[in-house]
Amino acid sequence: MSSNKIEVRPPAASSAAVLRKRILVTTILAATVIGGAFAATNAGSGGGRTFAAPAIIFRSAQPTSPVPAPTTAPIAPATTASLSLGINVAGSSYFSTERTFANLAFATGAWRNPAAAWADVPKDKLTPGGTPLINAALILNVPQTVWAGKATPIKCTWTGSGTLHVDGDARLPAGNHSVTFTWPGRTGTALPTIILYVDSVNASDPLANLDCREPNLTTNGAFDQRIVDDLKPYSILRFLDWSTANANPASVTWATRSTPARLVQDGTDGFALEHMVDLANAAGADPWFTIPWNADETYVRMMAKLVHDRLAKGHRAYFELSNETWNYGFPVATQLLNEGIAEALSGDKYTNGPLRYAEKSIWFHKLLTSAFQDDPARLVRVLNMQNGNGWSIDQAMGFRDTPQWVDAIATAPYFGHDLLRTVDSGVTDLPTLFAALETMRVTAIDHAVADKASAAKWKKRYLAYEGGQHIVPLAANAAVGAQMERSPLMHDMYQRYLADWKTKIGDTLTLYSATGSISQYGSWGIREYAGQPLADSPKRRAVLEAATPK
Repeated sequence: MSSNKIEVRPPAASSAAVLRKRILVTTILAATVIGGAFAATNAGSGGGRTFAAPAIIFRSAQPTSPVPAPTTAPIAPATTASLSLGINVAGSSYFSTERTFANLAFATGAWRNPAAAWADVPKDKLTPGGTPLINAALILNVPQTVWAGKATPIKCTWTGSGTLHVDGDARLPAGNHSVTFTWPGRTGTALPTIILYVDSVNASDPLANLDCREPNLTTNGAFDQRIVDDLKPYSILRFLDWSTANANPASVTWATRSTPARLVQDGTDGFALEHMVDLANAAGADPWFTIPWNADETYVRMMAKLVHDRLAKGHRAYFELSNETWNYGFPVATQLLNEGIAEALSGDKYTNGPLRYAEKSIWFHKLLTSAFQDDPARLVRVLNMQNGNGWSIDQAMGFRDTPQWVDAIATAPYFGHDLLRTVDSGVTDLPTLFAALETMRVTAIDHAVADKASAAKWKKRYLAYEGGQHIVPLAANAAVGAQMERSPLMHDMYQRYLADWKTKIGDTLTLYSATGSISQYGSWGIREYAGQPLADSPKRRAVLEAATPK
């Protein structure tokens, strides 16, 4: 999941049928309660959405060409002698507090048309490189030095006959092929914004090669070297927020994917796969890919081949089909339920969900296996399941030959969702709040221990695809929630959380997420902004203290 987390745990004892329905109903209710938060996030992180069920769509679960023999031997998990940590990479956009790419004009969001109420410039008005063929505006990503309060010199260059001018918190008249300005440092909570306006275009010689960055910036390929260094402690980089899995586009094809040369990363699959692999290679980590549910067979085959060929030797690629298909806060859950019902996979309505997820995961994992048949140890095929719901694990793993096509089961051991909502709402005493949070933390670990046992029953690895604190306060409690996020007590909480994971679980815990601001809609980043001093980042400080060097 990403910036709108919903984690609903089943009751301790119930019949299977009642258990399934309680999970579903409780999830829908929880999704409705915090659904308003979705509008505050980008599409890659959940986006604004309704909860209406889509039309039933049936897709074949079988590939059209022969598949290799299944892999049955599980990959050995990490030992408890070390703590293997992964991280969910933060998304890139003009409103993100992370800076990933060296070019501040890359992957910032859509070009906007000021003459049309700032609507997105349609794709037919963009060049193949993602620059506009009409007058338009682009909001730049923010350099991390600006977040740290430092005025930062920036130079933008481009080719073609277009002219640009700078507006926002720095203003400069139109330039031809280059413009230099100083981006003022942040003061308080205000976001210093820079907007590039394209003032003239020439269709026969359009704007191209737009690049904005600090002079003498240290880079690593397309990336700011600082983000590469920040990610080096982690063994896995999960790219959920670089994908469109949560938005669940109706069609994902190789012809409509994002390519690395395109300034606007607006393909149906999210950001370019090449950038995901390259960032993992640069950081010396294993990449984890979340592939949208509606990706077609050609896309899956080509994607798997690209990763196989581009990934550094000695590293493994983790793959999962969609994200949290059990979570009715995301549209994919209703879609796959309807698909399962259409196939009549179960006589019980809601059992069709996990069975359809297993069925299509088999299809997906067979295609991956084919791509990695020369070295299957480099492939990790993951089922993404609900934390603390062993019933759903058993349903999926017991379906047909699912175990032959799965290497790992992953859940998200979050803790603290009810704090400052239904638990201790209105309380302002931090020790009292952290005592309640500690109880929730212990429960989350207990659920993870049970999930590990469920995975072991099927002879599979157990790991976490996301995890960490899950405080999403009511609006009236947002200020005290922010105090908790910045408190030294949160550092101590993460120390205990990571220590328990190390001794009781042992395999990789992939935290969510690398960077993100604090708000009433959740404070998911282990730091608030790129370049934040470690002394001001209690969660990240605990994580780096606990991480075992690679």
